[in-house]
Amino acid sequence: MRQLPLMLAIAASLAGVCPASAQTHRFGVEDLIGREGVGQVRTSPDGRWVVVERQAAHNKAATYRFQTMTYALLTELEIHAVDAASPTRRFAAAGHDVGYLAGPFSPSGARMVVIKVTEATYRMGILTLATGDVQWLPITPEQSQFGRSIAWRSETEVAVIARPLDDFPIQMRVGFQTQDRVEGLWRNAASGHASSGVYIPSGATRDARAQALPSCLILVNAETGSQRVLAHGEWFDMALSPDGRRLAALSNGEDIQPAVDRPLLVGDPIRRRRLAVIDLDSGVVSDPLPGEDLAMYLLSWSPDSSRLLTFGRPYGSADFDKDGRYWLIGRNGRAARLDTGEDRPRLQRTWDGVAIPLASWDGERPLVQVGETQQNRFWRRDDGARFPVKESGERVARFDGRTVLQRGDGLYALSGAKIASGRLVDAGQMFDGANPAQWNPSPVLLGQGAVVDGPCIQTVVTAAPLCVSPIPEGERAIAVMPAGIVTTGFDQHGVTTVRLHTLDEVQTLTTVNAAWRDVAWGRVEPVAHAGPEGQSLTSWLLLPAGMAVDERPPVVVQIYPGRTLTAAPPTILPGSRNPQNNPSVIAGAGYAVLIANLPDPASGPRLDDLADRIFAIVEEAGRRGLIDPDRVAVTGHSYGAYASLRAATQSDRFKAVIATSGYPELTRSMELPPFFRVSPEEGVPVGQMAGWGETGQGGFGAFSTSPENYVAQSPLFSVERLRSPTLLAEGDQENARMGALFSALYRLNREAALVTYYGEGHVYESPGNVRDLHARILDWLGRYLGPPARLDPLGPTPHPDLEHAEQQRPVSARAP
Repeated sequence: MRQLPLMLAIAASLAGVCPASAQTHRFGVEDLIGREGVGQVRTSPDGRWVVVERQAAHNKAATYRFQTMTYALLTELEIHAVDAASPTRRFAAAGHDVGYLAGPFSPSGARMVVIKVTEATYRMGILTLATGDVQWLPITPEQSQFGRSIAWRSETEVAVIARPLDDFPIQMRVGFQTQDRVEGLWRNAASGHASSGVYIPSGATRDARAQALPSCLILVNAETGSQRVLAHGEWFDMALSPDGRRLAALSNGEDIQPAVDRPLLVGDPIRRRRLAVIDLDSGVVSDPLPGEDLAMYLLSWSPDSSRLLTFGRPYGSADFDKDGRYWLIGRNGRAARLDTGEDRPRLQRTWDGVAIPLASWDGERPLVQVGETQQNRFWRRDDGARFPVKESGERVARFDGRTVLQRGDGLYALSGAKIASGRLVDAGQMFDGANPAQWNPSPVLLGQGAVVDGPCIQTVVTAAPLCVSPIPEGERAIAVMPAGIVTTGFDQHGVTTVRLHTLDEVQTLTTVNAAWRDVAWGRVEPVAHAGPEGQSLTSWLLLPAGMAVDERPPVVVQIYPGRTLTAAPPTILPGSRNPQNNPSVIAGAGYAVLIANLPDPASGPRLDDLADRIFAIVEEAGRRGLIDPDRVAVTGHSYGAYASLRAATQSDRFKAVIATSGYPELTRSMELPPFFRVSPEEGVPVGQMAGWGETGQGGFGAFSTSPENYVAQSPLFSVERLRSPTLLAEGDQENARMGALFSALYRLNREAALVTYYGEGHVYESPGNVRDLHARILDWLGRYLGPPARLDPLGPTPHPDLEHAEQQRPVSARAP
């Protein structure tokens, strides 16, 4: 009988190499919380290194107190030598209590900035690529989506916006600061000896609120680690001149009271933005525009470093669009207004209303966007020459010695002639400027990349392109280097890869979510239908995997009005991450999920007929035999939750409603979130909160002049018509939103439930909470929408194969 254990051992080892060894399963919540990811990918200027941020499974973090920034603890650095002469070097912590983030390379590529994150610390280091040695410094750099916070001046000096040591950037503090401070205030109240009050004034004394600790602009010596302080302030963006001699920086100044006679936009500034220009050799700090409030996203140096181009409005002015003007700051520190003649600056607006001037340089000449309408815009040079703007997303670059416009299908000369097909791709450094680099990239830095068209690279217009190995469909170029193109992409299973495509080979650098090859994701079906104005639209239906041929499953309609879908949304495709109301988890349980295409009419947002529009799409899917049109639930998150509740007050046909983190009562949209209630030094964003209702997604007008709109369009005040079983979910770290509606439903003895996830904000991050939410969603659907579709058993998948090295295991056995 001694042979039996031996045979079992051999069989167990062979299980890793025999076909059909992996059992297919439907996507579930454990797959969702176990999702891995890829962050930033950078290539060194010298072409020797590719650095990949690999994010471990979401359910492996040591803590979730950073909420949406949890990925920082999960991030590991993989440093790949392009010539494969050196083994891959990794910076990782087995317990995921330490994360490592990639910063910018030095000009030569010999060094790079790295960030080390723990639950209590956030520190910067200087990595020497050749040796792997890191010099960790007592510096906490700012992390701002509004600008650059780290920039190499030379091979030995790096400029940094430095926060007080281990004072986390706001994106990370918002996850835990509220809880920490509330606990302290509770202790004060319990002791009876200290106040637990937090004072936030309005009116003439608004600047008496608590103020944040200032950050510093510093120069760091990369060899010795020594620091030189340049200036103090609440800095959030900076730009080095190309010659490295001057530094322009923006800081937050006084609070701004929104004009009472002008509608609020979500993106209206709550603080004045001030400009400083620093001579890095002498240390002299100048204030060239003391009377201006600066727009964000535009600090643009001329290629010869002689002038800085920026945009401001007189401090106290109500509007950048009406009163804004371009400014040029010379080497002498003096500001001169850029004359645009009869042409008015034309500002772009983000979805939330942030005013963005678009400007750049044609050589040493400033080039700015002007025009009266979005359809009548021009690039205007300071000599009066004008060049039509063809696309809202076109950007200016200096490529191969000439000024070009990057458009969707290629590069164009200012004259309009097409120079090359493809798009400019850099070495993975552009995003160091965060949002400003997207809107107003440095024309020199953008032009230092290469034009990538499919698998071909072009660095000079007159030269023939260099074509590397074919790039499969679904992969996109994210960085370019002399050796080839670095790509990333999902495959049909949601498996993500980062690859280096060279002339001779394809090198897979990183693969994440490899286990998802065993997931049966279901089938996506387009559903064509008419829109609110008769236009042709397509909604998208995710059907469960393994559903019987004759089955007509119940359907969960997921909505977010105002969004136009031109293709299947990522939320129903393999590989996406959607921690709330995840369509793949719902479909994996046997329900169809319909992502409804509900664009706003040309006249603006309209939800009064929302239920009718939803059921018109449902009926079309039912007519095609794809779903059961009599078993319909509606769900949404955020604005989608508000819209779901609105729709449910218009029709009793919904068998169930699931709304997460929305506004049932619209005056709550004006309230300060809990974070700002206990952290007044972070600012008082009342205007941004109220802007959502006045001109944003709500569009209800100002509460002071139109309170009836807030009543008429609040689901709470139509609660008598809300008869469908309703599940409400919220996080306690944002405005308390659902309690009044639940109480009203409870009073009416309606089928309803309220779940509050403590420690969560607008997006839920704790795996325990994500798991619990989906369990409650599926229980609610099973109870009120009815049983899911009948699903056939799933069979095994043919694993492994020779293409995927990670699936191969050695065969060995040993007799006991």
